Amino acid sequence: MTSRRHFLHAALAASASTMLPTWAAHAAASSGAAENKLLVLVYLKGGNDGYNTLVPFSDPLYRQLRPNIALPRDQLIHVAPSLGFHSALQPLLPLWERKELAVIQGIGQEQITNQHYRDAETLFTASGPDEYLDDGWMTRVFSANPRIGAPIGAKSPESALHALSFGDLDIREADPMGPFRGEKQRIVNIQYAEEWLRSRRVRDTAHLATPAARATAGRFGLEAPIPLKTTFADEPFGNALRATVELAAAGLAPPVVHITINGLDGDHHHAWDTHWDQFKYHGDALTRLARGLNDFRNAMTEIGRWNDTLLLTYDEFGRSPKETDAKGTQHGWTNVQFAAGGRVRGGLIGQSMPVVKVFSIDGAAPTIDYRAVYTTVIETFFGGSANGVFAKRFKPLDFLRA
Repeated sequence: MTSRRHFLHAALAASASTMLPTWAAHAAASSGAAENKLLVLVYLKGGNDGYNTLVPFSDPLYRQLRPNIALPRDQLIHVAPSLGFHSALQPLLPLWERKELAVIQGIGQEQITNQHYRDAETLFTASGPDEYLDDGWMTRVFSANPRIGAPIGAKSPESALHALSFGDLDIREADPMGPFRGEKQRIVNIQYAEEWLRSRRVRDTAHLATPAARATAGRFGLEAPIPLKTTFADEPFGNALRATVELAAAGLAPPVVHITINGLDGDHHHAWDTHWDQFKYHGDALTRLARGLNDFRNAMTEIGRWNDTLLLTYDEFGRSPKETDAKGTQHGWTNVQFAAGGRVRGGLIGQSMPVVKVFSIDGAAPTIDYRAVYTTVIETFFGGSANGVFAKRFKPLDFLRA
């Protein structure tokens, strides 16, 4: 770990110079960019268990297939006649009650292998089962929609970033940029958000950058963050959210911020990829997610940016309805994901995930293709066009107000 940190710190040292000024958010009103909108992608690395997130408590098969890890009905937060949130999601109730939180049910890929490498590859590139694409889906979005990729707050398009990421982005070493693969855009990945918060200079962090972003990354920084009344948990997810709010308040946030939630020890098996001892890890991971989302909402409201912000969770796959012998869950086909923001139409979206008898892997087929969510982001949220971004057309979902 030490050698990797030293390598990342040194990677852009040669390009370091003075920091970019702290521009006000309204300073670039004439830059020709799209509306001042911010997309925050939250990656639940390893694949969250949707069945123990939005629990089908009235289905007897749920308890039959999960004799050890089924959640007690009386401990759930009931959000529908037959569905309840895991109790760890209690911090999300203010967003749910304000109708600012949507739960997208039955979402997944067209076909999965149940293997992290290939399914993450498909997810990041938004490709079909027989496609092998090089560019990430956000890379293609920026290329096809220059207005989306024109960051607010920059004196010129070349002096700001298309996207900023906190935490691990990808399992690939050659181009470890997840949905921003392709080295065509200005992307910076900061490994540890706490390092950014110490100096608020990219050059002082362990980071990676695409070739187009190296010069910008060397001088990108925040001179004087505004004080916030909202507090965040002092852990990687909370720190990344706090950094995002500070950048948004200063007009320096790029159009897209990506945050990965991993285990606190850096092991995704200790958060979402719960093959064993699920009770030990899953509730804590959901608490971190829920607390962070609620704090983020409060802080973005505090700075007046909640209505032009959309936060989406995503992962490569869900979990099987059937528990393992190790009291965990294997990979599965379908899942639930969260969308939060001032323009979100809150509530349940799509069909409830059915509980089906399977071996300890697989599950019910998805009823919503994840690229329909991506299309909604591009067209309804950003006001762009998804034509040509995907191999086929997907109808936007109705969870956002234009």
